[in-house]
Amino acid sequence: MGRFVAPTDDQVRPLFSAVLGALTWDGGSPTELQLNLLQSLLNAFSQGDPQVVREFSPSSTETAQTELKDPHLVKQLAHLVTLLELTVHPLQPGLEKHAEQYLTALGSEPESLAILRDTAGQHMVKLHADLMRNSWYTEQTIKGMFAGRFRELLRSKLAYYSIGTDDALAAKWTALRNCPEGTWGHGVAQFYDVHGFAFPGEAEGIYEIGALHDWVHVLADYDTEPEGEIDVFAFIAATMEDGRGFIQFVFTLALFQNATVSTVGGKHVMIARADTLSDPGAVDHLAEAFWRASRCTADVMGGVDHFALANTPLEELRQRWSIPPKSSHSPGALDQPSRGFDTGAN
Repeated sequence: MGRFVAPTDDQVRPLFSAVLGALTWDGGSPTELQLNLLQSLLNAFSQGDPQVVREFSPSSTETAQTELKDPHLVKQLAHLVTLLELTVHPLQPGLEKHAEQYLTALGSEPESLAILRDTAGQHMVKLHADLMRNSWYTEQTIKGMFAGRFRELLRSKLAYYSIGTDDALAAKWTALRNCPEGTWGHGVAQFYDVHGFAFPGEAEGIYEIGALHDWVHVLADYDTEPEGEIDVFAFIAATMEDGRGFIQFVFTLALFQNATVSTVGGKHVMIARADTLSDPGAVDHLAEAFWRASRCTADVMGGVDHFALANTPLEELRQRWSIPPKSSHSPGALDQPSRGFDTGAN
């Protein structure tokens, strides 16, 4: 996605009208869920008088070309359209084709277009390959191997499949239990203990690069239920400088919204399900995750040294990076789970 910047008041109507234009085609118009999510986003980002998205008229490509001069707005349009296309299943090929033509007419060809084509065509093997090819985790793994960490990363990955362990890596992570109470590191250790997760390096422990997102679970206070995973990866995508972060969010939607993916790292995800965003309050929580991310001043996934900050109090970091507290009462990262899952292995 690249860092998400909220649209200004004068940009809201042109942007949202263009989204409606991309989703309005000969075979249909936006679904109730899509409209509800758009309204929640509108409510989260509008600073002026309340607006009703259902009162907006879908923009033609010609109108959108005239009104969306800023390339950054066009990029935001592409990401919003991708998000909304992935709320429906099955994704109709006619809608996907219309939305793609709409976006390309505005000069936007994001990596997610291939993923949407795979989804609409039900090319599941190719979909998974495209998700992995464009993944930030994949890129970081390749960088790590070129930096001389091949054996370390391999041991971490094999431990995930219970093929041996990496005692040094496990010791590095379990030592977080010794961080002072209230610090980021101590919170991460609590997160693993509360949810019953194995630490990286332990048998069945999450791959270490994937484990980085668990620091964000704790920082932003999102749980590991399907809705919490969608929210934390929305927060990550919107705060990351690297646009590949958006693909991690798309992967999470594939797991918990449109049910096109049910495995992570070759393991079946027991809580994978469809239609999570149809749950009560879910679209409001997702919109708030984007809003909180738009206020955050740091790339909290790929732009900080997590272990170097392990002994820093959580509240100090939230204030330093201007992360607003959640206004909703959705479950937090350290709440006792009814189920648990960690998506970081994809």
